[in-house]
Amino acid sequence: MALLPRLNSNDGTSQQISSYFVEDGSYMRIKNIQLSYNVPQSFLKRVKLSSLQVYVQGQNLLTLSKYKGLDPDINLRNSGADNQDTHMGIDEGAFPVAKSYNVGLRVGF
Repeated sequence: MALLPRLNSNDGTSQQISSYFVEDGSYMRIKNIQLSYNVPQSFLKRVKLSSLQVYVQGQNLLTLSKYKGLDPDINLRNSGADNQDTHMGIDEGAFPVAKSYNVGLRVGF
């Protein structure tokens, strides 16, 4: 028995639906995390502020998966007149979600 499907477009057997390329798409992702620090009131009184918060935020920082494609999160699409997706669960090489980092201050006067 061959390991790979036969590469012949005229071969009827090779055109049959196959589970050869099906992979486990399970994953775990850290989607959003934020760490913040509220500056103590004793310091705020000296600088005449009512509140001050410093924060660091990250989105899409880590994805754990054994999936070999770019992104295991394959979205469903609406296609056709009856909105039935004939490509449901097929990875068409979409770009993975980008990581982003934010640092900021929240100041109350």
